[in-house]
Order: sequence, then structure tokens, then C-alpha cells
Amino acid sequence: MSSTTNEQHVRSKYGRHFYAIVALSCCALLPLMKTAAVEEPEATGEQPEVLTEQTLPEQAPRKSPPERLIADKPDSEKPEPKRPYSGADSAVHFATAGNRLREEAARYRELNSQWQAIEPGLPLRAGDQGPRVGQLRKLLNLFGDYTGQPGPVSTGDINPERFDAGLQLAVESYQRRHGMVVTGVADKATLRELERPPKELARLLELNAKRWDQLPDNPGQRYILVNVPDFRLQLVDRQRIVLSMKTVVGKSTKRTPEMTTKVVSVVFNPTWTVPRSILLTDLLPKARNNPEAMHKRGYRVVKYGTNTTTPISDESIQSAASGKATLRQISGPGNTLGRVKFVIPNKQAIFLHDTQAQSLFENHHRAYSHGCIRLQQPEELAYALLGQQGWDRTRVAQATTGDESVTIKVDDPPKLFITYLTAWVDGLGKVNFRPDIYHRDK
Repeated sequence: MSSTTNEQHVRSKYGRHFYAIVALSCCALLPLMKTAAVEEPEATGEQPEVLTEQTLPEQAPRKSPPERLIADKPDSEKPEPKRPYSGADSAVHFATAGNRLREEAARYRELNSQWQAIEPGLPLRAGDQGPRVGQLRKLLNLFGDYTGQPGPVSTGDINPERFDAGLQLAVESYQRRHGMVVTGVADKATLRELERPPKELARLLELNAKRWDQLPDNPGQRYILVNVPDFRLQLVDRQRIVLSMKTVVGKSTKRTPEMTTKVVSVVFNPTWTVPRSILLTDLLPKARNNPEAMHKRGYRVVKYGTNTTTPISDESIQSAASGKATLRQISGPGNTLGRVKFVIPNKQAIFLHDTQAQSLFENHHRAYSHGCIRLQQPEELAYALLGQQGWDRTRVAQATTGDESVTIKVDDPPKLFITYLTAWVDGLGKVNFRPDIYHRDK
């Protein structure tokens, strides 16, 4: 065989091998090309190809592995659970509130060995100097309220026995956490509160943990929380406090009861049918002494089981005293319930309502009512509850004028929790205490 013939034979043999390899490679690349076309479609306005069971490559990964496979993975590889929202406007999480308090109780018990009371003496304020100021600083540092000086002040420039700006902020923080009047001055009340050792506070934390445990883990997407010792109402939506206002609650002899109910309706320009307990102890004596004044204030006598009202007289007063009738105050600007009442089904005749005595909201301690809960901003709560039903603020304001009583049912009524909680951990992770106004923490 000649050299030319041998060369042609070799080219033919290896040429066939080359084209076979090229053909196999192209076939192998077809699924990848189709996948790439789906992942990066050209900007032509055409819809990308939809993968069907026939076109889906066997190598295409699943978007989410089955739960069984996730459970089989080690903890470090499992997806992290969604953390609850936290922040200054975050509501307390009912499901974890009790355990958070128990954790803080354990921490407070550990602090007890480091705690040392401040020596007796006069109140301490900005500018004061002496050993007692140093003791105050150490105590507030122990509780986590003192965090140093504001601004660019080096540690070396601090005189620990001088009442400076950093210590004043710490006193304000402590007063705020303990539900006290925030002044920045370590006055008699603040010094008396600081006399309670951490082990005593730990006991209160554990006591309140049990109270939180009695509340449902899931209070609902939207609910209202009234904490009696805090003198405050919160409207919570999706775990955020969307409305907060001061309240006036029952005095020690007429305590506001704890309950779980719903706000089912809003009454504009309500009348007030006097409960029998208030009738006998408060209003009947006034009606006997000055019936004319009671009439001017809008009180009428109404027989039980009827809507028939009669003016106040000796005869009608006797009928009320014998249990056949009671007093009802007509709607209007002078009504005891104010311009707005919120109906909450319960057996104790408790309402949330407006009040004529707005000056009481200026007080820090606000336990003055006969058990009902007076609201600082009732119109704002009415707007928040009825806003999705077409009620804007203008319509709410118009409904509160005049003397006509109007009742509006609340769609999807939110749950209402009236509670007695003297300790909790807030959305910023700070431990809060409140005064035991009904002496239940003993």
C-alpha cells in the first residue's frame, strides 16, 4: 500500500471517530440549552417556554424539599423559623411572655448577691456628689439602666460619685420601667422602690409569669389589651401596638374585674342605666337631697322591663329604692358615659367609655371609677374599630354631636382582654414593673 493510500485510510478512520464524538456531545448539551433558554429568555417580548413533565430535565432541582427531608437534616442545616416582630411598638407575645419572665426571674436571683442598698438620706438629683451617688450608680448599673455617659465622654472623665447626665438618664429609665413619674430625680418614691432586693422582684416576675400563662397563646390578629395596673389600653394589630391611650380604672373598693370578651358595638351619645350598686350607695341619696339638680343632669326614673321614664319624685325614688325601678341618664353632653360607649358582653355591667372628667387623665395614679374603664381617646378607638366599615374621623366626630343615640355593630369584633399584670418584658427586652394597686401580689 502506498503512503498516500495509508494517509487517506487514517484520515477516514479518525474522521469517523471525531464526528461521532461531536454528535454525542451535541445530544448531551440539548437539555442544558433548553434549561438555559428558560432561565434567561431573550428580551423579545415572547413568553419563556413553560416546562412540562415531558420537557422538564431530570436534573432540575425541586423548589422545596419534602418536610421529611428537612426533618432528617441536622439542626444547623434546617431553615431558621420566622422570628416574631420586636421593637418599641411591639406587643408582648402571649405565647412566650411567661417563659420570658421566668428567665428574667432567674437572672434577678443571680443579681441578689451583688445588690447593696443605698444608705438612707435625702433625695438625689443632678449635681449632687457623695458616696450615696456612687451607690445609686452601681445599683442602676446592676439593673441595666445605667449604660454610661451620653455623647463623646471618655470613661476616665467620669466621677462615679457625681450625679451627672448619664446617671440622670439611668434614673429616668428605672422610673419608666417601674411605672413611676419620670423626673430624673431619685426622690423618696424612687429610693423606696430601689430598696426592694432583686430576690423580691424575682418573686413578682414568677407570679406574673403564671398570670400570663392563663392568657391564650394566640389572642388573634387584632385585639385590645387593658392592663389595669398600667392604667393603659392598647389596640394591637398583627403584633404591633397601633393605638395606645391612658385609662381610668376602678378604685380599690370598686375594682375593675379581669375578663376576656369582645367589643361588639360602638354607641354614640349613649344613655346610662345606673347599676343597682351605684344607685343605692351614690345616686339615691343625692336624688333625695336635691331631686331638681338630678333632673337637670338628665336623670329620670325608669321601671325595670320597660322604657317608660318618669321625673324624679318622692314616689319614683321610693319605687327605685324598693327594686322596682332605677335611674337612667338621658344622652347628651352631660352624660356620665360621655359621647362614646363600647359594648362588651359581661355579667358585671362593665363598659369602656368616654368621660366628662378629663382632668383625671393628668394624674399618674388613675383608679377612680366604679369598675368601668374610662378612655382618654374614645373617638380614636371608635375610628380604629369602624374605619374599615366606612367611618372616617369626620363621620365619627359628627356622630358624637347632638342628643340622638346611635349604635353601630362592629364587624369582626376584636377580642378584649382586661388583665391584672404587674410585670412583663416589653418589645425592647426591658423588664417592666407596675404598682400593685389592688394588693394582689402579696
